[in-house]
Order: sequence, then structure tokens, then C-alpha cells
Amino acid sequence: LLIANNQITMAMQSKSTPVTRDYIAHTEQHSAVNVFEDKRIKSLRLINTLSYALTTLISLGSIHTSVNDEYDDYENWTTNQTLLSVAPYTQYIWYFIFILQGLFIAASYLPSLWSSELLGYNVLAARAGYKHSLPVVHYPALCASTLMMMYSTKLNIMSLAFLGSCASTYFLVSIIKYQSDNARTSSDEDMLGEVTKWFQRRNQPASTLQLDDVTSPDANDVLKHRIQQYFFLLLPFELYAGYNLALNLQLFNIITHKLIGSAMFNLILASVSLLFLLGVGCYVTWTEKKGLCYGIGTGLAWFLFGVFFQLIYPSAPISLAYSDGAINAAKYMAVVYANVILSTIAIRAAKNIINVNVVSDGENEDEEEEEDDVSAEYVHA
Repeated sequence: LLIANNQITMAMQSKSTPVTRDYIAHTEQHSAVNVFEDKRIKSLRLINTLSYALTTLISLGSIHTSVNDEYDDYENWTTNQTLLSVAPYTQYIWYFIFILQGLFIAASYLPSLWSSELLGYNVLAARAGYKHSLPVVHYPALCASTLMMMYSTKLNIMSLAFLGSCASTYFLVSIIKYQSDNARTSSDEDMLGEVTKWFQRRNQPASTLQLDDVTSPDANDVLKHRIQQYFFLLLPFELYAGYNLALNLQLFNIITHKLIGSAMFNLILASVSLLFLLGVGCYVTWTEKKGLCYGIGTGLAWFLFGVFFQLIYPSAPISLAYSDGAINAAKYMAVVYANVILSTIAIRAAKNIINVNVVSDGENEDEEEEEDDVSAEYVHA
């Protein structure tokens, strides 16, 4: 009986507290080394902090001091009106973008995040990451390209603003690709799975919960760390990338509109641009497996809704340059594409949760079979 009892205890312990990648990550975050003991790493953190502060102050100040909601010169504003012009409220997404960028900067001051590979300081400290597109290395350049785009737009130098926007896209894509390749989880189903299991545990009676459901690192601590990691390190660049990609096409349409005055050509170009945004939004949301790229789709949808609301009551330059049919075509394409992207995000999230529930049910059945086998061995003994 003592032997059988020991076998039962060992079996329950072996299945209740598995040593998984999540457990290892949970352990590593508590034993993280302070990488800022290196002076050059500490200096880079200061550079990133100052770059963020300067970019935020100048960019938001530029938005607040603008007149006519777009440009300081009304004549310039009228010449830059196209079918991809957005409603004035759309620019307020910059507040969310810079708040999220602030979370990214704050991550370098949090012990639980400053050694994350998604940040990049620990890679520099190991002297092994100079050839990679580290977020902390690219961030000052991203701030510089953002300022270039903002002030060139304010001064109505659209070609220079387009170059700044393209440079921002390059840095954002490099950062997101690096983070996607170095994410700890292999897919977003893992993260959504932890959320689903956490809510399931909250709905269970306390008497039915095992001790491991409360103390296991797979329960609350790992889930909290993953959510914190996403909002502090991933979402700041995803949301910016989605909205900045739309700005690329908007600026390109403005430049083309000034060079080619054909209303039909500009209508076709605007339609192709909207279709391209739809394709990118659906692709990164539905097919990306290494990370939650929902931020990109959200940024694109925000821009498309801005186009729709602007075309409900189009400005005088747009009304004079385009027919009602052309305006309505662009307007409805924008709102339909925005809803398609948001629906793709919702369907993807629902699909992941359903898959997690199916897997969870299968794991529960396996655990019940293991308990039956252990009980049979106990009775046999």
C-alpha cells in the first residue's frame, strides 16, 4: 500500500506541474540580470527615452497648432484633398500611438521586461545582436523618420513627407519581423488559451480547484507577463505600422494627384490603394502565426473609417474634382473594407478560442484516463 501510495503521489505531481517553456520563461523573468550595468546599454536607454520625449512633444504640438485641421495654409490644404483624405478626428490616433510608445520606453525600466529578447537590450549586452534589427537600436531612427514625416507634412513638402513615411515603414517592419522571429510563444493561440483557461478557473467553484490551479506558473503569473509583454513591446509597433502604411498610400495619392490631374486616374489609384490596405489587413491578421498582429489591422481599419466619414460630407475640392458616383464608390469601399478587417480580427480570435477549448477538453480526457490508470494500479496493489 505504501508503494502504491507513493506511485499515486508521484503521478499526480508529474502531471500537475509540468516543466514547460512557459515555466522556464516564468523562472527566467525572476532571475533576470540587470543589463544596464553596461554603460553603453544605459546610454542607449537614455537616447531612446530622449528620442521618445522629443518626438512626442513636437508631433503632438504640431497637431495642436494646425489650422483647418490639416495644414497651416488653407490653399495648400485644398490642393492636397484626395479620395483618401480622412476626417479630422483620425489624427487623434497619434495620442494612442505615443502612449503605447511610452509603454515601450517604460519597459526598459521594468525588471520584468528589460531582459526580454523582444526589447533587445540583453542581446546587445551579450555582444551578439549587432547584425539584427533590434527594436532598441532602430527606435531613434524611427523617431527621426516620424519627425521628418510630421514636419514635412506641416510645411506641405509632400515628397519629403512620403520619404519619411517610407523610412518609418522600413524601421517598423524590421522591428516587427525581429519580434515575430524571437517571440517566446509559437502562436497567438497559446496566449488566448491562457486567457480562456484563466476565465474558466474563475468560473469554477473553489472546492473543485486543485492546488496547482492556483500556484502553477501557467495560471496567473505567466498570463500577466504575456499580456504585459504584448502591450508594452508588441502593440506599440503593430498599431503604428498599420496606420503608417495607410499614410504611405495617402501621401502617394496626394503626390500623384498634383502630378496627374485626371479624376478617373486618381479614382482608380484610390481604389487600388484601398484594396491593397484590405489585403494587407486580412493577411497579417489571419495568416500571421508567430504573434498577435491585430494591431496592424486595427490601425488600417481606423484609417479606413476616417476616409468614410470624410467622404460623407466631402470638402469642396473633392466635390468639384469628382462626381458623386466616384465619391460614393470610394466611401463605400472604405467602410466595407474596414468592417471586413475588423470581422477578420473577430473571427480569428473566436477561432483561436474554439481551438483552445477543443484542446483543453482533450487534455481533460487524457487526465481522467491517467487518473483511472493510477486508481487501477492502486486497487491492484
